[in-house]
Amino acid sequence: MKKSSACLMTIVLLTLCGCSSTTKRAAVEAPPPSYQPTPESTPVRLTAAAAPKLPEVRDAIRRVFKDAAILDPNYNPNFLMGDFNGDASQDLAVVVKPVKLDEMNQEFTPWLVRAPRANKVARTRPKIEKDEALLAVIHGYGANDWRDPEATQTFVLKDVVGNDLKVQTPKEFVAQNAGRKIPRAQGDLIGETLQGTQGYLYYAVSTYSWYDPKTFKGEQVAPGPFHRSQMR
Repeated sequence: MKKSSACLMTIVLLTLCGCSSTTKRAAVEAPPPSYQPTPESTPVRLTAAAAPKLPEVRDAIRRVFKDAAILDPNYNPNFLMGDFNGDASQDLAVVVKPVKLDEMNQEFTPWLVRAPRANKVARTRPKIEKDEALLAVIHGYGANDWRDPEATQTFVLKDVVGNDLKVQTPKEFVAQNAGRKIPRAQGDLIGETLQGTQGYLYYAVSTYSWYDPKTFKGEQVAPGPFHRSQMR
């Protein structure tokens, strides 16, 4: 009888030890769940992007143009931030002037030169002239937007630098031009006064165009290669 009781107690103790061990192992193997984004998912922006600072703007210009162009000090403001191509990444629009014409006009460049106000769609790349003011739009890339070291996708726009440059959201643009024929912009617009006319630069159909409320008739599609919006 004593022997049976001892055996029964041993079985109970082993069972309890086994349960305790299983409980501890489960606690170790099942940590609290945490959110792990997939490589394809876009990080959620919890705070508004910080306003551009002059040293950062100059760094971005050097990253794209090296020493072929510099910030033009003759305009105020001479840089703006917004989501100009509508890909949910912040871009930088900055007024620059050429320093080395040979490099700015070389055949193969990491930027695209466009003349949004030209009456006809250009069949060849517009030539950059000495000392002319250019608007460079550096598209954002990755979690750091236009500040990212890999953010080099850039449009160089001729004959579009005016006064009172400001960023306008699509909603603001529609409200200010109610009752008019307007383009379907893909992102934020740049409003300005150019040669006495209030107009807007906007991105659509894979390039930048100029909107004059008095003369707008429809979209023009630029031929040849273009930059697609980079996906993060």
